[in-house]
Amino acid sequence: MLELRHLRNLTVLARRLNYARAAEELGLTQPTLSRSIQALERQLGLQLFDRDRGGVSLTPQGRLFAERASFLLADADDLERQSQLSAAGDAGRIRFGMAPMPARALLSAVLSQRIAAAPEVANEVIVRDVEALWQLLLAGEIEFFVSQDGLLHDVSQARVDLLGHFPLSLIVRAGHPLLDAPDSDRRFPILRSSWAGLPLPPAIRDHVQGAPNVVEDFGTLAELTAATDAIWFSSAYAAAQELADGRLCELPQPHRHEVRVVMYTLARRSLSPLARAFKKALRQHIAIRAHPPA
Repeated sequence: MLELRHLRNLTVLARRLNYARAAEELGLTQPTLSRSIQALERQLGLQLFDRDRGGVSLTPQGRLFAERASFLLADADDLERQSQLSAAGDAGRIRFGMAPMPARALLSAVLSQRIAAAPEVANEVIVRDVEALWQLLLAGEIEFFVSQDGLLHDVSQARVDLLGHFPLSLIVRAGHPLLDAPDSDRRFPILRSSWAGLPLPPAIRDHVQGAPNVVEDFGTLAELTAATDAIWFSSAYAAAQELADGRLCELPQPHRHEVRVVMYTLARRSLSPLARAFKKALRQHIAIRAHPPA
């Protein structure tokens, strides 16, 4: 088995063609460098250098071998660098899932931060409903997924880590009738992104007309809410820009309702450094949403 230290000594001597200068660059004594080169030549059964009073020169076989050794060392250095980056969560590939609501609220900001901090990481994100994400997790096709808590009936195989809390909101267009007359007995269609989820808050149940309209695309949900009298049951975090622009408004509620946002992983599987980095970033962004800087 070739030793990388011998190959590194070879490439430096091949470049310097002087034992004293090569040994100095490598931080070795000349006898140590000489023994290293001799050991490599014995192992290969090749003479790599010609030595005479005029100095050191590469043999034809030595020139070819030194060239190949330099490529091998470059690959080894790159492998070491990639390993160090992966251990720090700064390189590699990660595949994970997010339910539509947290994806709308968090994904862009968190991915922007991670891409800037770790541009060598390949991120693959699947946005699906919770049942689909659970099946992908069990099959080992994703490492984790993020969703609101309480949507799975059996989590005995999962580890559930709390990331933070989202407010549950009733979102309507600007000028909606219920903004001026909350005690009205009128009824309105309900919009939501999934059949799964918590029941509607008691304050709105008397205003519900028919079964919910389920739309997975949040851009469409925002447009529908702005264009109709429908009530969108979601989180203000998922409609932050539209609320800030004044196109949409939150209906006041007598009691604040929240949902836990969690990370699901398999109980038998430890988190990779990349997953731990995402977990930290997700918690930070949820905390910023809850307590925005002044």
